[in-house]
Amino acid sequence: MAVSMLSPTTTRIATLALRVLTAILLFASLIILLTNTQQFQGPTLHFYDRVGYSYAAVGIFLGLAYSIYQTVCAVIRIKKGSEGNVVFDFYAEKVVSNLLVTAAVAGFVTTGQLVDDVVRQQGPSKLPLLERFVSLSNSSSGIVLVGCIFSSMLSVLSSYALARDDD
Repeated sequence: MAVSMLSPTTTRIATLALRVLTAILLFASLIILLTNTQQFQGPTLHFYDRVGYSYAAVGIFLGLAYSIYQTVCAVIRIKKGSEGNVVFDFYAEKVVSNLLVTAAVAGFVTTGQLVDDVVRQQGPSKLPLLERFVSLSNSSSGIVLVGCIFSSMLSVLSSYALARDDD
């Protein structure tokens, strides 16, 4: 029984569009995270002061590098009309999706821990001082989560390419 799928050309173009969107989102998220600083009673608070934010930054960077690499490969595949290494794409999309979702969760959890630490150590009256830092950190993590959704869509498209390659 034949399964109705998108044509290979349509799939390649959709893949390219999703890869470009993913790269843009991850780049924006990385810039927000790297530039997020806050003066808080003495020393300046940076993203690298917390391990969770560092993990998120590395996860975003790796996802961005993979997305840019695959965008270049997608352009080459469209020009050549080939599928490329579909098995690699199939498994790599799963790995990158999981990496991005854990980076987003690490960002959200670290922000929550930071707020809890401030409330416990300084009292709830000090939270307005961290409002900008917390909102930017949550924005960065949310953007990564959207990028993860796009990466998951790419994972589904790569499974269609894998099915076509088996025929």
